[in-house]
Amino acid sequence: MVAYHVFDLNPVASLLLNLSLLGIICWSLLKIGKNYSNGHKFVILGLLALLGIIGRILMSPIPNVQPVTVIVLLAGIRMGAKESIFLATIIALFSNLILGNGVWTIYQAAAWSIIGCLGALFSNKLDTLMKLILFAGASGVLFNWFVSLSILHSVGFDMLIPYLIVGIPYDLLHVVGNITFMIWLSNPLTEIMSRKFENNLNFEVSEYEPKPF
Repeated sequence: MVAYHVFDLNPVASLLLNLSLLGIICWSLLKIGKNYSNGHKFVILGLLALLGIIGRILMSPIPNVQPVTVIVLLAGIRMGAKESIFLATIIALFSNLILGNGVWTIYQAAAWSIIGCLGALFSNKLDTLMKLILFAGASGVLFNWFVSLSILHSVGFDMLIPYLIVGIPYDLLHVVGNITFMIWLSNPLTEIMSRKFENNLNFEVSEYEPKPF
């Protein structure tokens, strides 16, 4: 959205925010570790997180165009809700150490977590490339509108609707970016995640390959 970095946190508030996000990351790791004894999963999660962090930073000159939404969505579909929450939180936290940290970070982490959880919830339905593209496009609008709620920390509720209207061009940028990244990344990321799970003797999944249009 448009300039949702509306105010900076003081050092104490920023520390508390970072600690809370780190707490979510640690919780996610513990939950994942209880279900999987194979360490390969953490390698995949680490690579996905690195891809999201670097990709978001490198794409930052183009507003709202980044691969994170697609990465988190595919992780939710292929790996599960807990894993997508972990990725959403760690990518938001560490990329914002470069791009700018503040109260919006928790909204970004929450929005990406919701998208990942929705992907996990509807994983059986998202079985074609067209469905993935449509879901990714809608996720861009969902993310922007959710993160826009962060402005309510500094302005009245009456400013929210005008703010959303002004941000429509940025919503469209996010939608187009998500569609592009989904077309580009869906097959390679699905192959990487599937290959990992095939090597995990403690977890069985059905074959998944996005079908063509």
